[in-house]
Amino acid sequence: MNVKNEGYIKDQDVSTIQLVLNVDPETQTLEHLAFLLIISAFIGLLLSLVAGLFLANRALVPIQKSWNKQVEFIADASHELRTPLSVMQTHLELLFRRPNHTIEQESENIYQSLNEVKRMTKLVGNLLTLARSDSSAQLLNKTVFNMGELVDKVANQFEPIFELKELHFTREIESLMCGGDQERLHQLCMILLDNAFKYTPSGESIHISLKKYHHSMTLIVRDTGVGIEAKDLRYVFDRFYRSDKSRARAEGGSGLGLAIAKWIVQAHDGEIKVFSQKNVGTEFHVKIPL
Repeated sequence: MNVKNEGYIKDQDVSTIQLVLNVDPETQTLEHLAFLLIISAFIGLLLSLVAGLFLANRALVPIQKSWNKQVEFIADASHELRTPLSVMQTHLELLFRRPNHTIEQESENIYQSLNEVKRMTKLVGNLLTLARSDSSAQLLNKTVFNMGELVDKVANQFEPIFELKELHFTREIESLMCGGDQERLHQLCMILLDNAFKYTPSGESIHISLKKYHHSMTLIVRDTGVGIEAKDLRYVFDRFYRSDKSRARAEGGSGLGLAIAKWIVQAHDGEIKVFSQKNVGTEFHVKIPL
């Protein structure tokens, strides 16, 4: 190649240098990296699937529990409704078999049918209350009233019934102003006293008290009745649960009363507890903020 520089030309020789470099290690490294990336992607995908299934199952647990409770609730409700319907059907069929009898002659069958109608009406009302509580429907109509007067009123209603059964009934009720649903709290007192009445034999005692404790009111219903076994205490607030099913059915119970009582207390931001010993007695403690 000729180069012109300041009026003269100088010839230069051009040399070519070739470098030989071994790139096999880099190639192997890249191949290993690609293999690791593929394996990592596969493992990541597998872990994602496993984690997704695990989290999905965890998320479905409450739904599954809710579904199982709903199925169980429907089955129990159907069973409870079938009993009074069967009784009514039997007594009404007896009326058709003796069409010439007077009302007086068939008064027993009519009376039994009427009792079952009343029992079924109460059961349906309780089922409706629980169904509304599950759907979070607004069921409370809160007002300010004297809780002591309400408890005393309910106690007065039960006192003649207790006397007929020869139960010793005592009360200790303070005058307390309360903000809540008067009808529901009245229902709560009725449930607790009715429960004590059913499971307290003649000659025993029932006590109800209402007192202020700090910023809450404490309602206690205590009896010296048959009590509840320790294994059954955790289930007493479950729907349709009865520790002695034959006795409860004979008393007209459906196993919904205490479930409704628990809902009423929780709807008032309170808590309810039960303490009991078999053949010693039972205490229900209700604590509701004033």
